[in-house]
Amino acid sequence: MSRIITDCSLKLQSTQQLAEYITKLAISVNGQVAAASAGGEVLVDSQLLLEDCEQSIDVLEFSSDGNFLAAAGQSGKIYIWQIKATTAPELIETIDLKNNWLEHLQWNGNLLAFSWQGYTQVREFPSKKIITTLEHKDSNILAMAWRPPLFKELSLLADKIIKIYDSDNWDDEPITLYIEAVPVGLAWSNDGRYLAVNRLDKSVSLFEWGNTDPWLLHGFLGKVRQMTFSASREPILAMATINQIVTWKRSKKAGEGWLATMLQAKEQDNIEALAFAPNSEILASVSENGILALWFKGRLIGQVQADAGLSCLAWLSNSKAIVTGGQDGSLNIWKVIQSGKGFA
Repeated sequence: MSRIITDCSLKLQSTQQLAEYITKLAISVNGQVAAASAGGEVLVDSQLLLEDCEQSIDVLEFSSDGNFLAAAGQSGKIYIWQIKATTAPELIETIDLKNNWLEHLQWNGNLLAFSWQGYTQVREFPSKKIITTLEHKDSNILAMAWRPPLFKELSLLADKIIKIYDSDNWDDEPITLYIEAVPVGLAWSNDGRYLAVNRLDKSVSLFEWGNTDPWLLHGFLGKVRQMTFSASREPILAMATINQIVTWKRSKKAGEGWLATMLQAKEQDNIEALAFAPNSEILASVSENGILALWFKGRLIGQVQADAGLSCLAWLSNSKAIVTGGQDGSLNIWKVIQSGKGFA
């Protein structure tokens, strides 16, 4: 039995300001909010961990237990902080990869995977031990992700190929999946059953675990820029291109594949980010013209206009608030107030 959501209102709860465009947001399991900027700032709650260094921070992620925070970007340096309950975050390691612009890192428990030119490395913290170094000098890594829910496999997206490594046997040959067009990024469903890869040819390859022959999702106005899965038992795949949002759900009828629902996002100009609420099918989106919108079952249920264009978003783990990052450096927390009727 679930409550039927008919409407949501969004109320600005708090705001902070960074000097530059906010590039990334991260939320810890303990509810701490981290933000990074194009000017090299890193903020956790109200504390500035990195000052403006004029070199963009492009990746930012808490470990799953909330004990560590990693940040990296244009400078080629990875900063690792240990997060403590009673004292300020402590910078415990700076990995200098010599001006190699870092765009990909992923935590798996206390293991941190990151890529730079020709290599992917996995290190354990706080010991700083190197677990493995994978060489791929013939291709650039375009995206990486640990496969949920056990996070036993590490998937690396390169030029028209995905390699999936078993963390119990790093020296074994990886599972290899091939992409017919130039790929851009990847996303796993929360149950690890589906892997979506968006491509430059305005399509998405969607693999099912154990099957190397993907579905091809297409018919978009432009290149798919954002993808995210819901955490529901039958996962929904949401994707955005320009001002178009499409959700896909696998049909229960044999042979029908995945069915699309178009969301009417006409007022949103260039959708910058999408995210489902934790353990919910409520979808949030933010756009370049400053609109934060909420969707449920294909219908717009709430919307608010920010003072400046928005660049990123993240849900708090209780699904009762959304954090947005602005192109003007504003960091806003919006309270989500749901209304509904009856049960379904």
